Amino acid sequence: MRARVVRAIAHASLGVFATCSIAIAGSNPFTAIGETFSDWKDRLFGKPRPVLEAPAEGTIALKPEHPTRLRIDKAAPERDFPKGKSRYRVIDLPEDFEHAAVRVQVTALPREKAFGHEVFKPFFYTLNADDSVRDTVEVKPLHLDIRPFRRTRLLGCATLDKVGRFAVATEPEVVGKSYESEVRDSIKAPTQGGFYYATDAVKIKLPFADTGELTLEVTKEPAAGKGC
Repeated sequence: MRARVVRAIAHASLGVFATCSIAIAGSNPFTAIGETFSDWKDRLFGKPRPVLEAPAEGTIALKPEHPTRLRIDKAAPERDFPKGKSRYRVIDLPEDFEHAAVRVQVTALPREKAFGHEVFKPFFYTLNADDSVRDTVEVKPLHLDIRPFRRTRLLGCATLDKVGRFAVATEPEVVGKSYESEVRDSIKAPTQGGFYYATDAVKIKLPFADTGELTLEVTKEPAAGKGC
C-alpha cells in the first residue's frame, strides 16, 4: 500500500508541472501555430550551451549564440531613461546588426531580509553613438519556468533593429509590484490505490526589484521580427 501511495504522489507531482506548462502556454502567443510553451522553450532555450560570466563592472561584450550571465546590482551605474531612472548595464555587440533577437532568462533570486524570491523586469534601450537612447523595447511577455530542483526563472525574447549597442535596465514604476501567474487550478482526483488527493489553486507571485540576474543570448536575424 505504501508503494502505491508513493507512486500516486509522484504521478500527481508530475501532473502539476505539466499543468503549469499548459496553463502558461494557453495565455501567450507563440511563433508557430499550435506551438506550446514547452515547444517554444526548447526551440529558444533547449540547446545546452556553456554560459559565459559577464564582468562585474563595465560594458559587456555579447557574442552571438553565447549565453552570458550578468548582474545588475547596487554597484551598477544609474541614469535616466525614457521609462525613468534605473540601474543598468551596457551591452556591446561585435558589429552593427540590422536585425537581432535577444533571448532572456531572468533568474528569481532570494529577497533580502524578506521571504520569497524576486525578479528583474527587463527593458532594452538601443543606444546611438553618443549613448543617447534611440528605441525602447520591453521584453514581453515573460513566461514562468518553474520545475523541481531547478531555479525558478522567467523566459522572454525581444527583437531589435539597427543595433550595435544597447542598455539593459528596468522601469522604476514596476519596482514593488509583482509578476503574477496563474499556474494551475485546484485538483481533486482518485489515485490507482483508491485514495483521493487534493491540491489548492496556486498563483506564483514574484515581486519586481531594481536589481537582478539575467542571462542574455543574441542571434543575428535575416528580417525584422524574426528569432523569437
